[in-house]
Amino acid sequence: MSRITIRTQNKKFPVAPNLYGIFFEDINRAGDGGLYPEMLRNRSFEDSTWPKDCHTEQDGYALVTRAGWRDEFNHGEGLSRWIRKNQTPYTPVPAWYTRQAVMRLEREDTLNKHRQAALSAVFEKGGKLYNTGFNGISLKAGETYSFYMFAKTEHPVSVRVCAEDDSHVFGSMDFLLEGTGYVRYDGSFAADRDGDNARLSICCPEGGEISLGFCSLMPQDTYMGHGLRKDLAEKLKALNPRFLRFPGGCIVEGFSPETAMRFRNVIGPVWERPGHQLMWHYRSYNGLGFHEYLQLCEDLDMEPLYVCNCGMTCQGRAPVLFEGEELEDMLQDTLDAIEYAVGGKDTVWGSLRAQMGHPEPFRMNYIEIGNENFGPDYEMRYRKFFDTIRARYPNIRLIANTHLEKQGIPADIVDEHFYSTAEFFAENIHYYDGYDRKGPGIFLGELAVVRGWVGQLYGALGEAAFLIGMERNQDVVELASYAPLLENVNYNAWFPNLIRFNNRESMAIPTYYVWKMFGNSRGENVVEAEEETGILYRPVKGMASLMGPSGLRYKNASWNGRPVGISHELMGRIEEKDGVFRILPPDQEQREEAQKLYGVDPERVFAVFGEEEVTSGAFDIEIYAEEGKEISLGIYSSRMPKEVYVADETHPPKEWNAANVKPFVWRLENGISSFREQAYPEEKYLDEERLLQLQYGQFNRFRYEADGKSMKLYVNGECIHEAAVPSFPAMACAVSDSSTEVIVKIVNFSPEEDEVEISLDCAVETDYKAVVLTGEKQAENSFEEPERVHDEERLLSGAAEQFIYRAPGYSVNVLWIGKKK
Repeated sequence: MSRITIRTQNKKFPVAPNLYGIFFEDINRAGDGGLYPEMLRNRSFEDSTWPKDCHTEQDGYALVTRAGWRDEFNHGEGLSRWIRKNQTPYTPVPAWYTRQAVMRLEREDTLNKHRQAALSAVFEKGGKLYNTGFNGISLKAGETYSFYMFAKTEHPVSVRVCAEDDSHVFGSMDFLLEGTGYVRYDGSFAADRDGDNARLSICCPEGGEISLGFCSLMPQDTYMGHGLRKDLAEKLKALNPRFLRFPGGCIVEGFSPETAMRFRNVIGPVWERPGHQLMWHYRSYNGLGFHEYLQLCEDLDMEPLYVCNCGMTCQGRAPVLFEGEELEDMLQDTLDAIEYAVGGKDTVWGSLRAQMGHPEPFRMNYIEIGNENFGPDYEMRYRKFFDTIRARYPNIRLIANTHLEKQGIPADIVDEHFYSTAEFFAENIHYYDGYDRKGPGIFLGELAVVRGWVGQLYGALGEAAFLIGMERNQDVVELASYAPLLENVNYNAWFPNLIRFNNRESMAIPTYYVWKMFGNSRGENVVEAEEETGILYRPVKGMASLMGPSGLRYKNASWNGRPVGISHELMGRIEEKDGVFRILPPDQEQREEAQKLYGVDPERVFAVFGEEEVTSGAFDIEIYAEEGKEISLGIYSSRMPKEVYVADETHPPKEWNAANVKPFVWRLENGISSFREQAYPEEKYLDEERLLQLQYGQFNRFRYEADGKSMKLYVNGECIHEAAVPSFPAMACAVSDSSTEVIVKIVNFSPEEDEVEISLDCAVETDYKAVVLTGEKQAENSFEEPERVHDEERLLSGAAEQFIYRAPGYSVNVLWIGKKK
């Protein structure tokens, strides 16, 4: 049984009004073919072109920047696994195919200066050119679809444009193409029945030659008539989001100067917007642009939170810095974006907004300067942007990527990102308790369980626990959003994503319902609440490992009294002579592997003993001690759960690598013994440091004992450290209230029902409401069972100043308890 004591009379602070929001980045084809429901893939015919500051290798397989970052390209089709999964036949122009016709890309005579290609086609009689969309085109009976194309022909040509599959024509339009230069042709059709794998065909009954400059097929029925996919927008609205962070993410930075995001490229008529290659392996046509994001914010009553490029490309992908005029131009681009949003109709960019159908200003109260940028290069650029924007727009709150206030640089808000395991989030429920209340506000801009219980209920519980800790600290944490938001399941580049969709339907992962429950349960004030509950230990496994400088010598390694050897040479090679083992420096192969990994020192060795699945036992080893030379042992040395995302798809790392094994580290150096965890954002001490005198010039006996809950570390028979395996509360809660109700959020991590004793300091109504998310630990949603895990409303009775609420095992709960008048 757990206990919660609630003191509504002790109001800590008001709730942060914009706490829960959403973050959109065009990843997993979340934009084109997704939230922006364009049905034609490669509608601008440019997917097979690559940025001018890049080149391709291996016959178009890899895209390589001048700075050396590599990505899969596959002639514009993106990841190899997409091609395999979707069984995409090769075509020289991605998504476009011909029958009794010949097509080619035209690089000179294009629609306008922003288009890099047009598509020319020569038809035989009855020939056709067709587009397969985003792994097929989905049509719904009775719905109307709008089509347009810019076409050019030397002589009049009759064409029929139809949506069809191999056995049926769902709708068609006839056009006579004529005129001088590129001419726009518009049409529409209503689908006569459902279809999931249609294509759009341009048929030429009498033959002829045409050039296409740009084309589009979209449903007429969109969210609020503003051009966005209804079911996805409705799922966003159900979250009750208070802000939208856009347009990224890493795509803001780009992976090269040409692919950096610029406001000027994502406004105006869509056929005049230059597309650009995203680091998520495909080209964007930018139909979902600055205006469309602002319109969505208005439609869902959200605050826009614009992320600008601060003059640098992605620091995780061989960065390039903008200097001089290029930097000044990027700053001006940001100022132009702000003017477009809030400037009057008489301003340059405000007048363009008015031409786009929105004469009155939008809101723009938040600007984030850069994305995941850091270091001196960022600090200089941030300060330049901060000072300029603050001088012109003093009311806009400016967000930094790192804690620049520690360098004496001003920031209104700091953006923090966390991607880890369910246990990490549960263990860090008190993460914000010690933050400086006078410091900048916190934007929890990206968080997600990406290892372990990914996309499953237990992962959602971990995230919910972290949100509980965040709710308790709303005087510091002002904004929060999950990442990423959307995933076209046919083009997965990252997992998990809050909402998954195909061409016809969408569904949400369990985490979505946590954000929905919390975002719709706000109250007015955070009130004092105390909890009493048990603890749960982090699941740990694996044997020992040795780390540190090369040349380390050891012998007589054993596990539970039985000899054990090295099972994985992650860095360094093992040699043996007369029963003594030495770890040699990493070889060339291992050094090359280390270059693919984050945070791996190519000079340090790392060798793992024994089996990965063991959870308890005793490890003994004799290690030769040399004065001034470090000795480090790893305890619980196993691989972290896999992550779907791989930074370099062209050279993926090995299953066992030095970045993917994170044991607890027992380090002995310069007479000091420490026991730490390699944690984010910094190492954590599991026990106090100890003074220790080794017997130098000889072998010393090291031993540790571990049972899954505690660890004891010995040197030459003396216990040096004793520490518990990291743990977290079995139940956690946060409470807010208003004049009429008390809102109690409860996360139960244990598999058993918890009879939670709730005590209040005010009289309450007997009947109350509970919104509950529960299920099996590994439960997840699918298109076959889209609501296997979802929020359920339950009307209950029995609330009182002291009562029992039975929180189901593995559950997130929100209780709405009415105050008596």
